[in-house]
Amino acid sequence: MFIQIFRMLASFALLFVMLYLGKLITSFFPIGIPDSILGMLLLFGCLVLGIIKIEWVTPSAKSLTRYMTLFFLPICAGLMEHFDLLHQNLNTFVLATALSTLVSIILIGIFAQWLFHRKRG
Repeated sequence: MFIQIFRMLASFALLFVMLYLGKLITSFFPIGIPDSILGMLLLFGCLVLGIIKIEWVTPSAKSLTRYMTLFFLPICAGLMEHFDLLHQNLNTFVLATALSTLVSIILIGIFAQWLFHRKRG
């Protein structure tokens, strides 16, 4: 039991270290990327390079992803609070969503065809 608690705390500590490294980098070099995203990119890079093992992050990552829907409740409450503003700009949101989805599908299709033709040759 003590080992599981230690692994969970160490895993959370590792995630917070990556978050605060992202904050530290953005405080010295304002590059326009949010500090939490930069922290996730740092974590991803360390995982890919093998600096951090996936087993070190798994205990806290499982619990965070299990209850991820709870993190979106404040956002939903904020949307309901500003429903009139959302309703006024609904056309813009629908158009932006449709266009970004269409562009993404087209680009992924072109990239997939390029990969498949490259693989054959």
